[in-house]
Amino acid sequence: MPRAIFAACLCLCAALAFAQGQATYQPQIGQAGKDVVWVPTPDRLIERMLQMADTTSKDVVVDLGSGDGRIPIAAAKKFGARALGIEYEANLVELSIRSAAREGVADRVRFLRQDLFQTDLSEATVVTLYVSPAIMLALRPRLLGLKAGTRVVSHQFTLGDWEADEQAIVERTSGYLWVVPAKAEGTWRLRLGEDIYDLQLQQEYQMLRGSAEHQGKRSPVIAARLRGEDIRFAFVDHNGDPRSFSGRIAGDAMQGASRIHGQPELPWSARRQ
Repeated sequence: MPRAIFAACLCLCAALAFAQGQATYQPQIGQAGKDVVWVPTPDRLIERMLQMADTTSKDVVVDLGSGDGRIPIAAAKKFGARALGIEYEANLVELSIRSAAREGVADRVRFLRQDLFQTDLSEATVVTLYVSPAIMLALRPRLLGLKAGTRVVSHQFTLGDWEADEQAIVERTSGYLWVVPAKAEGTWRLRLGEDIYDLQLQQEYQMLRGSAEHQGKRSPVIAARLRGEDIRFAFVDHNGDPRSFSGRIAGDAMQGASRIHGQPELPWSARRQ
């Protein structure tokens, strides 16, 4: 056999062997990666996490440290979402691409070999994670900087003192949900009918505290909390009645409905000063 043909045959055999190896590659639980070790999230917990995040076909799900791709694939197949998996291990990326094609969702799911700290999250409406506690804390500032209302769901690990909005336990393993809160801290001028209140709010993640003042009479704000752009709080109004407020924040404006037990609702609005 001529030397050139023999060399070409060797190259072809090597390529076929490589392709076969890629096609049969299976990750091992506990194998080391760039930032984390690979441990799969149980399928039932994946579904519950995506349910907690109210995932729909309108969402873009970004899975940081996507491993074998099962979370992005489930988001597309069961919830109709578009999804992106970020994984640094090349073999896992290739495995995920093949799995997406096999499950019929290759048109809705992409996988990138990328450092999860370099990923553009600006289009994400849902972010999923199963990474170490140290990586969770390192990512927390970026997650808090996402658009208000973005949902973050994690398998097993928390975001430190940022309290989860929900927790679910499936197969003895916890899943956590956080909803990125709007920025509510500051001084607001609140209008309720003919009455004007100076509303002072301090914020720690989704938790709020503060006071409302009307003509020199001040009342502490109680039961105050954010869930994305949704806000609720209460205080005793200038007539001495406990009054609850619910509404939404849009930049430097808020509006919603106010209630006193047994009385009709009143609209309210506020502007940040």
